[in-house]
Amino acid sequence: MTTGDTAAGHPQTRDISALAVWIACGLIFAAIIGFVWFNPEALAGSARTTEQGLFEIAQNLSLIIALALTVDMLVRADTPMLRGWLVVVLLGLIFLFGEEISWGQHFFGWETSGIFAEINDQGETNFHNTADGWLDQKPRALLLLGMILGTIVHPLVKHFRKGRGLFDNPWWLAPTLASLAPVIFSQLAALPKRLDDTTWFAALPYVRWSEAEEVFIYIFFITYLLSLRTRFSQRKALGIKPAG
Repeated sequence: MTTGDTAAGHPQTRDISALAVWIACGLIFAAIIGFVWFNPEALAGSARTTEQGLFEIAQNLSLIIALALTVDMLVRADTPMLRGWLVVVLLGLIFLFGEEISWGQHFFGWETSGIFAEINDQGETNFHNTADGWLDQKPRALLLLGMILGTIVHPLVKHFRKGRGLFDNPWWLAPTLASLAPVIFSQLAALPKRLDDTTWFAALPYVRWSEAEEVFIYIFFITYLLSLRTRFSQRKALGIKPAG
């Protein structure tokens, strides 16, 4: 799969396999549906409010992989702008991982106290379960908007404008079509929650579908960073001058 983001006069770099990403996401989604029907408790743990289930394990593992890839790219980065962007990504991933594990509470099991006992609606040491969802729903909506713009709108604009997309410069900013699959599957996973006031999904056992959505959102980071690493390495091999 080509990306079309290389400089004029140079061959296009190849991306990671979009097909492989689709297959991997499809298998993960099928596994989730299988657990929903046959062993839903395994997804969340021994109770609906526990954090030791497969959803949490998959989220944490995805974030750890994404963090490792970000650090690797920081070491490789050859321009101040790219390093700055990767620092932003790294800080965002650290915050997400910290929030997912309640900054260590899920591992060490301390009691929630102080301000968190007052503002956290699930009794955890984190910010995203506070009132009004300002550190949960709003950032997630903003991230989802960026994912949609990058993997759907940008490629479509690029196609119809004969190679000129929304985020062409710097070349590393926009995700590619290789990251489309986790975006699509994240929204498929979110459907039961968003339509829970209908009877369409009434037959499904209870699971927190927002957790399934988060799994694919975090997988998106992995695909974006793998794609970035692959294209960066090829640009270096081809001797393409750094841009941005």
